[in-house]
Amino acid sequence: MKKVNWSKVTDAFLVVAGVILAVVLRYSLLDFKSVDFFAYTHGWYNTIQTNGFSAFRLDFANYNPPYLYLLYFVARFFPNIPDVVAVKLPSIAADFVSAWLASRIVALKYPDSPIPLFAGFAVMYAPTVVLNSAFWGQADSLYTTALIASIYFLMIRKPGPAMLFYGLSISFKAQAIFLSPLLFALLLRKEISWKYFLFIPLVMILALIPAWIAGRSLLSLLAIYPSQAGQYQQLSMHAPSLFSWIPNSGALYPYFYPLGLTLAAATGLFYSMYIYRSRGQLTPSALLEFAFVSILLMPFVLPQMHERYFYPADIFSIVFAFYFPNFFFVPIIMSTISFFSYQPTLFDVEPVPINLLAIGILFLLIILIRHIILMRVADDNPH
Repeated sequence: MKKVNWSKVTDAFLVVAGVILAVVLRYSLLDFKSVDFFAYTHGWYNTIQTNGFSAFRLDFANYNPPYLYLLYFVARFFPNIPDVVAVKLPSIAADFVSAWLASRIVALKYPDSPIPLFAGFAVMYAPTVVLNSAFWGQADSLYTTALIASIYFLMIRKPGPAMLFYGLSISFKAQAIFLSPLLFALLLRKEISWKYFLFIPLVMILALIPAWIAGRSLLSLLAIYPSQAGQYQQLSMHAPSLFSWIPNSGALYPYFYPLGLTLAAATGLFYSMYIYRSRGQLTPSALLEFAFVSILLMPFVLPQMHERYFYPADIFSIVFAFYFPNFFFVPIIMSTISFFSYQPTLFDVEPVPINLLAIGILFLLIILIRHIILMRVADDNPH
C-alpha cells in the first residue's frame, strides 16, 4: 500500500480552507457601492448589458477595452447577478491569480517548502488587496497580476513571456509603466533582446482589435490613455507622493505638473542607468528588489497619482519581505500607508494626513535604495 504523504494533504487542506475563507471575506464586502461605482462602472456595465458586443463601438468608458471585455464576459455568462457584484468579479478572480503567482515567485527561493503557501495567503488577505477589489470594485488587481507574471518570467530568464505579460499589463492600465525603468536597464544590459520589446505594442494593438471590429475607430481607441492623462488637474489625488507636500491649488498645477513629469523622467532614467552600470549579476532576488523599488519610486515622484497607484507596491512589498526576512516591517508599513490613504476616497475621512503618509513612503525608499547600494557594493567587491 502506498504511503500517504501527510505533508501534501495538510498543504492541500490549508489551500482549500484559505481560499474558502478568502472567498467568504470578499463575499461579505460585495454589497458596498462606491462613488466610482455610481459615477463610472455601473453605467459601463449597463451599457454592455443593453448593447452586448456592439457596445464596444461606443465611446462609453475611459478605460482601455480589456477590462470592459471582462465585464462583457460577466454580462454574457452571468446575466442575473447584481451589477455591483458583476463589476467586481474580474478583479476578485485576479486576486487569487496574483496570490498564486506571488507564491510561485517565493517558491524560487524556497523550493519544496510551505513558505510559498504562506506568501500566497499574505497577498490574498492583504488589507488593500481585499479592499481594492471586493469592496471598492477597482481594477488594479488585473494589471498587477499581469505585472507579477512579467516579473516572475524575468526572474526565471524567460524574456519572451515576460514581455507578453507586460504588454497585457499595460493594456489593462497605463500604470504598468512604473516598471519601465527596470525594463529599460535590462534592454541596455542586453538581458532582454530588443525584439522581445516588440511584444508590448503587439499585445496592446491586439487588445484593441475586438473593439475596432465592433465599429469604434482605431484613432479613438489609441486616444484613451492620452485622454486619461488630462482628466484631472490635481497634483496628487490622495496619493502619498512627493506632490502631497505641495498645496494642491489650480494656480500651481500648470507649473508643477510639467516640472513633475520632467523630474519623474529624470529619476526613472537615473535609476535605469544605476541598474545598467551595476556590475553584479542580476540574480532573481536582485531583479525582484529592483522591480519593487521601480514600482514604488515612480508613483512617488509622478504628479497626478491616485492613492491606488501604489497597489502593485503593496503586493511586491510582501514578496520582497519573504525574500529578505530582515525587512519584515516593509509590507507592514506599506500596507498601513495604503490602507490609510484609501480612507478619504472610500469614507470621506482622513485619519492620517496624506503628506505624513508620504514621509512613510520616502522612508521605505531610503532604506530600500540603501539596501540596493550595499548589495551592489558587496557584489562589486566580493573579497
